[in-house]
Amino acid sequence: MESLAQVEQLIEEVRSEHAPDPRLAVFEVEYGFEGDAFMLRGETSEAAAAEALHRGVALLSGWAEVLDLIVRLPMHDGTEPTHAVVISALVPLLAVPMVSAGHVSQCVLGHRLTVLRRRGKWLHCRAEDGYLGWVHRGYVAEVDERSARAWEIGTDGEACISLGAEVHSEDGEVLARLPRGARVVQQHDGVIRLPDGATGRLVGEILPLAERAERFAPRGEAVVRTAALWLGAPYVWGGVTPAGVDCSGLAQAVLGLHGVKLPRDSDQQAQVGETVEPDRDFSNVRPGDLLFFAETPERVTHVVLSEGGSRIIHASLGNGGVRRNDVLGPLPYEQELRDLFVCVRRYF
Repeated sequence: MESLAQVEQLIEEVRSEHAPDPRLAVFEVEYGFEGDAFMLRGETSEAAAAEALHRGVALLSGWAEVLDLIVRLPMHDGTEPTHAVVISALVPLLAVPMVSAGHVSQCVLGHRLTVLRRRGKWLHCRAEDGYLGWVHRGYVAEVDERSARAWEIGTDGEACISLGAEVHSEDGEVLARLPRGARVVQQHDGVIRLPDGATGRLVGEILPLAERAERFAPRGEAVVRTAALWLGAPYVWGGVTPAGVDCSGLAQAVLGLHGVKLPRDSDQQAQVGETVEPDRDFSNVRPGDLLFFAETPERVTHVVLSEGGSRIIHASLGNGGVRRNDVLGPLPYEQELRDLFVCVRRYF
């Protein structure tokens, strides 16, 4: 039927306009019939997409009625919390709700997630950077929005981030390992409170969020010093900590400490910031700028942080981890980077 072909074309047009990136939006829609009524079914995180599709289908001929049965996410039935706080040191965001599924990213302890939908023991969540992934319920505490906000601002204490620490019980047992960037609350009596409510004493270093801008200044030279602390970290796809990190995870974590909120993946990061013309010798590139590379013309696939000019720090599979290189250097891998170079972006 010509009308059904038009429906399928309309679905793709709406997807392209409202939910083009499945990493950031859910748009799972199908159609069917109930008598002479046309039904739209499925789920989407973009209410505007569902409404646009309903309007578009209603203008087509061939059915007496159009039933919009598309579930808008997040689901709010009033019986289950719509937020979650990570209570494990590190949580994998998975592509599908299976423990054996591929990792798409990670979240660290204390970070907040928005719960879009549930599948048994699995939650489909939106992370703070907008990224979507499936999380097992054992990794998180499910809370309402009021409790999530209270945790973030550090009610009855001071919200802090870890610079590499542990929380111990009174008898010395490790209650939690805090990777860099993890969030805890330091109570007024100095006791550390974890997002699951447990408390203990600090071993290591944390920083009050209110002091972050002073400790991690929004300057390129300061960013380079922070990036150098990651040298030697292994390369792990989807990783965001010194225990294992990928190229865009490193850029996001390092610049995030200095107040720049980057998207999760390198192709997304290449779409924000100020464009920089590097010159042939990269002399216009400043410390803290990001350089982007692509294995195919269609999409950026790698990001590195400049130490100034052509000298870089990055997490790469070619190096096996976080290392220094020179885009103008003589090594075969450095020559390969030159061939794949796309652009430079500046964020300070």
